[in-house]
Amino acid sequence: MTKPVRNYKKLEALFGDDRATEEDAETAAEIRERNARLNDVESGVQVDETIEEVDFLVSQNQATLGGYDVDPESPLLNKSSGEENTSKQKQKVKRSKYVEAVNLNESFKTFANAIKESTAEMMKTPQRLPIPESEIWKYLEELQLEDEMVEDAAYLYLTKEPDRLAAFLGCPSHRRKTILLKMLHDAAVI
Repeated sequence: MTKPVRNYKKLEALFGDDRATEEDAETAAEIRERNARLNDVESGVQVDETIEEVDFLVSQNQATLGGYDVDPESPLLNKSSGEENTSKQKQKVKRSKYVEAVNLNESFKTFANAIKESTAEMMKTPQRLPIPESEIWKYLEELQLEDEMVEDAAYLYLTKEPDRLAAFLGCPSHRRKTILLKMLHDAAVI
């Protein structure tokens, strides 16, 4: 680390743009470019470069498709006559993995939005009553309310308010009449 390297400036001028060939090796400019593209894709901005343009950039070492693992057993690796794949073939596999990841990301976003929309629609629909309306009427008849108008008002109130109906059904049967009259009074129904 402390030893000087002779002709460092000349070596830097000759080999400064070259880099390691590992899948994660890339220049800072390429990292910024890749991150900007990922952000564009995530935010819905259309990326205008075609596959041919990306191939050209990769072949000129102006871009890399690193960051994606390549499975050597993958059928996408087109090994011909037992020879190792060329750099271009590996880059195509990496590019296809990138495109696959972007498409998968978009699919998840679409799926999440569909869930959000369906949940919003479900929240708009009125709550279902815990029992049929005919059963509500039977419960009211059992209470033997003095006035038909009160009985009618109680029926309409309980069918419009599923939460209040659940509270009415949940209380002890000997207290239902008192609870119902209190609910109707508090709601200014009677």
